[in-house]
Amino acid sequence: MSDITQAFAAPAYWQQFEDLTVGVARVVFGDPAPQKVGRQGQSQGGLDVLLTAEDGRTIGIQCKRRDGLDQENRPKVGGVITREILAQAIKDVETHPAKLDLFILATTAKPDSNIQNDAAVISNDRRKAGKFAVMTWSWGDYDAALNRDDRLQNDYYRTVAQGLTAAERDTLMLGLFAEAFLRPAFRDRLSCEHPDNFKRAIEDTQRVLATGELVDREGRRLRRLAGGLRTLSDAGLRSGMETVSARLDDFRATLVNAERVGKVSQQSDWFMFHDGDIQDELEAARREVVTSLNLVLSQGGLALLPER
Repeated sequence: MSDITQAFAAPAYWQQFEDLTVGVARVVFGDPAPQKVGRQGQSQGGLDVLLTAEDGRTIGIQCKRRDGLDQENRPKVGGVITREILAQAIKDVETHPAKLDLFILATTAKPDSNIQNDAAVISNDRRKAGKFAVMTWSWGDYDAALNRDDRLQNDYYRTVAQGLTAAERDTLMLGLFAEAFLRPAFRDRLSCEHPDNFKRAIEDTQRVLATGELVDREGRRLRRLAGGLRTLSDAGLRSGMETVSARLDDFRATLVNAERVGKVSQQSDWFMFHDGDIQDELEAARREVVTSLNLVLSQGGLALLPER
């Protein structure tokens, strides 16, 4: 099922763009508190935002601005990046005292494959020389981050986010739930599942239902709509998703208990079932979870998931 996405307008002023960049950096790199650098409208050592990613990398971002000012003497948001502009930005950043692992030149312009390729070549050469890597962000990267994180939408685009009707928000939430269930853990036979990956997938799906946060196998956030199933405004949809959640909880509890009493074990990278009845019971319980979800998706007017 494809995501239901919105297209957002770029900020009118550079300062707003810098504020938004701080929020996007938080979402993309997992730093809870990216730092602005320098005075308003003036970067320090070529940087506007400095942060530490979840993996420990130090990352600096320059928000491209135009030379011109608006009627209130504020710098305007920047446009297209050229190879020359990127080269100058890198030169400026190299004077910054922070030891960067990655530098990002961000703009509100549309994605440009030419400059992205240029940045990749430059970055590869720099890494070979032991220098920080380089990449560019276009407005498409901001759009993607905004569609991944409900908090970011609310922080920077309250008018857009609050403009959704209750029914539209319910549809977004159901789409998120459906995406969470599009995993091999709900399609492949249990005997073909890697136990650790399978259990993690179940836990991650329970997390989506409870919090509205979807992560991948490595724990990286993919999308977020704050609140989970309890925020569904339609009582029928909410009740239906509570049933889905309860059945998923029951399925997990049955699996855990079967392992505890020795009916299921792990053999290398696979589940081993020592009782044919328990395998059939688990397969049926898992189908009931997906069937319950499909009833809710049908009620909400969304496409159904395949059932085994």
